[in-house]
Amino acid sequence: MVPAAATTGASATSTPGASATSTPGVSAGVPPQPDALAADLYGLVVFLHKNCNADLFEAIGLLELSITQIKLLHQLEGANHELTLKEAAELLPLSLPAVSRTVDDLVRRGMIARHEDVEDRRMKRISLTDTGRSVIRRVNAARLIGLQQFTRSLDDAEREVLSGALARLLRRPDVAACRPEGLQIR
Repeated sequence: MVPAAATTGASATSTPGASATSTPGVSAGVPPQPDALAADLYGLVVFLHKNCNADLFEAIGLLELSITQIKLLHQLEGANHELTLKEAAELLPLSLPAVSRTVDDLVRRGMIARHEDVEDRRMKRISLTDTGRSVIRRVNAARLIGLQQFTRSLDDAEREVLSGALARLLRRPDVAACRPEGLQIR
């Protein structure tokens, strides 16, 4: 596991007046510039992707799904209506023939249901089946395991800082809607 200082963005060198957990170039009480904050967030996301995805990749391998198939399943999970193939192609973004092939495989595997549109029989509509929802839950649970391992590696002060930052962000409905509802948290 990477040392805690490497996970927090803390500077390896000491700057007068800066605490050991401050981000380089950020003064206390001064909001960071959006681009600097994006770079720091990028660093954390890259760290998490490199170090916390073993269970996710194992789950994807066992399910024998492509990234495109997982993206389509996630789009269907978040959709508030059955998607047309054209809408799915725009969301992914892929060509209509590529989406059609992806849908064919997922229909064959029972993860997606496809039927003709009731108003325009030339259009096909797709939706997630119970099997598809189960697959998404398994993928999300595997993703959560890596994040649980990361948060367990934090010391109390790091967890407190992260918790405080997330508490404010989770007040946003669009962020809160992505919490792992229904996932088993160990």
